[in-house]
Amino acid sequence: MKRAIVAVFLLLAGCEELPEPAFLYGEQLGGLEFVVIDPDQGVHPNSSIMSHPDNPFRRGVSLDTKFAAQDVGPIPAFYAWSTALVQEPTGEHQFYAAAAARDIYLSERAEPEDLVFARSIAVRGFQNCLTEFPDSSGTFDITGNTRFDLLAQAIDGIEALGGRVPQGWAVVENADGVRVAVRTE
Repeated sequence: MKRAIVAVFLLLAGCEELPEPAFLYGEQLGGLEFVVIDPDQGVHPNSSIMSHPDNPFRRGVSLDTKFAAQDVGPIPAFYAWSTALVQEPTGEHQFYAAAAARDIYLSERAEPEDLVFARSIAVRGFQNCLTEFPDSSGTFDITGNTRFDLLAQAIDGIEALGGRVPQGWAVVENADGVRVAVRTE
């Protein structure tokens, strides 16, 4: 009888479903497609990217992984940075998600019907940097060596895509000759 109970216990214990890892290393990221399931994906506070079937990072993304995804191309970068934005809403995450959407649009890396959304997501993401994360003034580039004004870059992104910069923002050159975003109101 004891052997039967132990056998049943071991059988049941072995059937426990293990949680899926946050990201399967070795998964090919280069073949990803930019597919829009929600026109607000990648724009804070929308979290639809976490249930996006094409998002390989929907279970989470680490610091190293989001930069590695960026090295692969704008589509994996978009999914990684949009996931990071949901996990931890910051201006940096919003900026890089918007920049990836911009790069998808400019390089025409999506179906024509989705390119319109890529542009819109990029513009609204850059605008969101100014309206939702106005204190996110500086960040480092992917190398970690060059610091730049995130908000000035967001304004540049909006203007380059023909979007409207939120009222009360402008880019000026500071005393050191660095372009920075400032509030004008």
